[in-house]
Amino acid sequence: MSGRTPVLSDHKRVKSKLITPFNDLLGPTRDVSWINTMIPELLWIALLHDAHGDHRAVEIVTSFTRAVRAYAPEFGDTVFAAAGKFAELPKDALPTIMAGLDADSAGEMRAALTPLAACYPAHPLNAIHAAPAPNPDRAMLDYLRGLVGGMYDRSDRATMMPQATAIWLAFDSGRLKVAADLALASFPKIEEYPTTELSQRIGASIRASLNQMFGEGQMMTSDGRWPIAFWNHGLQLVPCELGDD
Repeated sequence: MSGRTPVLSDHKRVKSKLITPFNDLLGPTRDVSWINTMIPELLWIALLHDAHGDHRAVEIVTSFTRAVRAYAPEFGDTVFAAAGKFAELPKDALPTIMAGLDADSAGEMRAALTPLAACYPAHPLNAIHAAPAPNPDRAMLDYLRGLVGGMYDRSDRATMMPQATAIWLAFDSGRLKVAADLALASFPKIEEYPTTELSQRIGASIRASLNQMFGEGQMMTSDGRWPIAFWNHGLQLVPCELGDD
């Protein structure tokens, strides 16, 4: 019996609680609103998934964010998932980065994010566009409203995939490493979501992890300005749309 390892030996005791190694790595869970904060921050990724499909969207986002980290090594292993993070880059960074991407990825990214640029002139990623964005029309507004509305159901597959891509960016940047016995260690199986029990457990881990990563001072936290600006501007877009009748 003396050679056996206690079941909870890898947990860290904080007062009367035992903290798992994963939670100890990321810090305590904080209340971060999926709707108020994370939807505006991750909408750009959701647009790429909706426009180009899950596999191609991951390819584009990976290529783009790797190029961002290569251009700005002073940001180290920053996870460029939240839109607000891009506001921290130098003013000329995004046009230069886009010029270095392969033509297909650059074109597909610009096409997917055009409705966002047209309807939200202050979006932190708008500098990826080589030309001024078109004026918003009813089709663009309806499309964005429909996509955002669909994202309210956080457990829906179409909403889970952009969340999975955000977690993938944490892996790809080297910021996230997990133990072999955790659900996230089987991360690629999220492709099967929600048809298998394992993929559902991975999805639950992704949602819980993002709640932590968007917490104050965590790896995906921006300065918080963009989500507020997003929803405030959205209130202005509704009468703009109704006025087209």
